[in-house]
Parts: sequence; C-alpha cells; structure tokens
Amino acid sequence: MDNIVGLVFSGLLPLVMEGVAVEGERVVVRARTASLPAVCSRCGAESVRVHSYHDRTVADLPLDGRLVFVRVRVRRLMCSTPQCCKTFREQVPGVLERYQRRTARLTGQVRAVVRELAGRAAIRVLAALPVGMSRDTAVRVLLRIPAPQRPVPES
Repeated sequence: MDNIVGLVFSGLLPLVMEGVAVEGERVVVRARTASLPAVCSRCGAESVRVHSYHDRTVADLPLDGRLVFVRVRVRRLMCSTPQCCKTFREQVPGVLERYQRRTARLTGQVRAVVRELAGRAAIRVLAALPVGMSRDTAVRVLLRIPAPQRPVPES
C-alpha cells in the first residue's frame, strides 16, 4: 500500500507521508518535513534548533476527480547567526513555494492552462479538472509567468 501512495503522490517525496484520508469529495494527505537541517532564508546558515511547529494546508493535483489537500507540519527554527532574524520557517523547494496555497506541481499545471487560454476559458477548463479558481486569480497567475528570454539581434 505504501508503494501505491508513494507512486500517486510522487511529487511530495521530499515530505514524510504520515497518512491519506478520503473525506467525502476531498482527499487529505497528512505529511511533515524531514528532520534535516534547514537553511535560513535571510543569511543561509543551517539550523536544527526547533522553535515551534505549525500546520500549512496547500492544494495539490486532483485525484480521481477529487480535490486533494496536503496538510504539512512545518518547523519554525531558530537562526544561529546573531545579527539575523530570530526564527524562520523551513521551506521545501520544489514542493511548497513561499506564501503559496498550491503545490509547485499544481501551480505548474495551472500556469500551463492559463498561458494557453487566459481569462474565462482557463477557468472553465480548470473547473473541469477540478481546480477551483477565480478569473482574477487566473490573471494574477498569468502575470507572474516570466517572459521568455530571447537573444537581442545584432545590427
């Protein structure tokens, strides 16, 4: 059974999976971060001194037509550098982006749909996937997509 869960939620491999529950039309995945040293977002120093914990809930790719939510227990650590911040939250690159309510892989899928369709058409397609989103959020996602780098022509 653990192999199936690992295969279905392979994009969450940097996290330690603790359980999966089906709650009506939702699938809730409980996970936590690994007990490895975390890097301070300001100074880059590593730390393992835990200050506290908090839960973070993010949406993930739908599964079998059901919404998937990941509840991650994230550590707040103490920075060892005296001039830096006192505490910081650990980040999970490639899975959880800072301040986002979606996993990185769901954000990638949303960006692909919004880049091609934009506006109301993107919202209708995402609703069929099912990924609920407002038209304004779709426009914000579109505006955050970096412009492609093209070489400057020489004269």
